Formats: sequence, C-alpha cells, structure tokens
Amino acid sequence: MTPSLPGYHFEAPSANMILRSLTRYVDDDEVDALWRQACHQAGFDVHRLPHSTDELLPVVDALEQLSDLAAVCAKGLRIRIMSYAVLARAGKGITATPTVGV
Repeated sequence: MTPSLPGYHFEAPSANMILRSLTRYVDDDEVDALWRQACHQAGFDVHRLPHSTDELLPVVDALEQLSDLAAVCAKGLRIRIMSYAVLARAGKGITATPTVGV
C-alpha cells in the first residue's frame, strides 16, 4: 500500500493509482497501451517509470491528449494529485501553493 498523509488517509499518487483510475474509464485492453504512450510522451520508458508527484503530472498531461475518455480520467487525476501536493505541503507547514503542473 502506498503511504497516506497523516490525518487524511489520502493515498499518495502513484503509477498504480493512475492505472486503477484508467480501468474505470477505458477497456482493460486499452489501459496498458494508454499508460505506455503517456509515459513515453512524458519522457519515461520501461526502465524509468514516474514515481513522484512532479513526475506523474507530465504523464497525466500526456494522457489527457490521447483520447476523450483518457482526458476525463486525466482531469480527475490532476485534481487528486494537486490536492495531495497541497495537503502534503500544509502538513509540513508550507503555505505557498505549489507550481507543479501549472
């Protein structure tokens, strides 16, 4: 299980979270192809996959360009990832809004 933010029980963004979300929007046989294409367009490959919030947002940006359903999924993922980033920063006493993905 991916770590969550203390007090929020909010799972940290991860590749698995994106894949689970995609399965709610597209057919199972499309998930892997969309994921690989989005990773490739964001500059990642099978040897170096995205892990951090900063790395996942470009993948979400690329995913948004691949199909209408992937775009709907990507919009929700962006909100979720940015919410996590803001809550994580607030938990550390940082009040400035992150500029990731803006």
